[in-house]
Amino acid sequence: MRFSMGMLDRMRAAFRGSSKRKGTGLELSRWASAPPRREVPALLAAYAEMPWLGTIVDTVGDAFADVTWRAFTRQDPTTRKSLVDVSLRRACGDVRRERLKSLVETGDAVELPDHPLLRLLADPNDYMTGRDFAKLFCLHYDLTGEFFAVVEELAGVPVGLWPVPPDCVLALPDLSKPKSERTYTVAAGGRTFLLPAASVIYVKRLNPADPLGRGIGIAYSLGDEVDTDEHAARFTKNAFFNNMLPGAVIAIEGFNESQAGPARAFKESLAREYGGPANAGRVMITSGRTTFARLDTPFRDMQLVDLRRFLMDFVRMVYRVPPEIVGDVTSSNKATSYAAREHLAEQATKPRAEVFLASMQKHLAPRFEDDVLLSYDSPVPADREHRLRVMGTLPSAFTFDEWRVEAGFKPHPERQGFAELLPGQKPNEPGETPTPVEGSSAEAHAEATKDG
Repeated sequence: MRFSMGMLDRMRAAFRGSSKRKGTGLELSRWASAPPRREVPALLAAYAEMPWLGTIVDTVGDAFADVTWRAFTRQDPTTRKSLVDVSLRRACGDVRRERLKSLVETGDAVELPDHPLLRLLADPNDYMTGRDFAKLFCLHYDLTGEFFAVVEELAGVPVGLWPVPPDCVLALPDLSKPKSERTYTVAAGGRTFLLPAASVIYVKRLNPADPLGRGIGIAYSLGDEVDTDEHAARFTKNAFFNNMLPGAVIAIEGFNESQAGPARAFKESLAREYGGPANAGRVMITSGRTTFARLDTPFRDMQLVDLRRFLMDFVRMVYRVPPEIVGDVTSSNKATSYAAREHLAEQATKPRAEVFLASMQKHLAPRFEDDVLLSYDSPVPADREHRLRVMGTLPSAFTFDEWRVEAGFKPHPERQGFAELLPGQKPNEPGETPTPVEGSSAEAHAEATKDG
């Protein structure tokens, strides 16, 4: 690769260090990786052209779009002033949710159900819903490894989010420039725009070989597999049209191409009798001395069905999607079907939710200037089988209402309290403390306490 003298000077200055800017030199990677990958337009088109890849990406995107987002603020319980909790912002997943729940119960945090950030995520712009925006994030992120969104502001407050296809972003900001001068180069509608870096949210799946450059999606590594599956499908389709070839040819002795009339008639008969899906595999039979020669290869010998099944399973496993989620119930039962939903949430939905949360918390939440903390409800479904086993082990530890709710019914106004007495208790009048049953361990404990 050749560099101009200006580029060499910039590289030397970056590694030596400059009095105007402090850097590590790693910023140079972005100068060489700013343009989008050549494969990005093809990856975006593959979503519409390759059904199996589109199905898998759709499945993950739909699951991510179902995530429920919440907003909180950390505050002093006495003064009610907002507090900055860096450790809480860095916490992830279940740890973050449990800490926020505990802080809300003690009054150290407050949930903000109508925060402008939540309204923005629910209604990002005039042309799509919040669900569309969330799913589009997942599609761009999984296919290309990049997601761009332009933040529309009114009086300094975000009022809109406008996604930009990754292949339209021609260049990333030049890190050698001050932050106020950094811009994204975007092409749209036949024109080129320079967008301030501060107005663009950029989420990417890091490329270890170039962490400061463009992102790289999962579909990029599946190029050969999805291409092979697509070619196999097209080959199968073309085979049914069979290019006007019969399944076998019988050579007629004494026939030659100099006989134009008979030759033309013979070709026309081939097109008429053996062209098209309905005539695939037909055998020509003629009179006279003949020679048999097979021209096609049977599908059974090519094992296209097994090949396509392997490729589909491979793509599905790379995206961590269980077979039951996409309708493959060949080796499934009720237990594996329920476990598949949990597996999808743990392995696919939660990691993408954490990426989205971290990006919105860093690039979007500070624009509201109230130290809002973004969180989400766990997408992992409750393990009802485990809960029922626990409740069935000691039924007396649960109230009538808890049992009715677990069964899907509303609380009954005439059936309140516990269904059974706890071990070592006997019934008392309402409002009295239960008395230990004679001879029970609870009575022995009470006597020992009294003697002590």
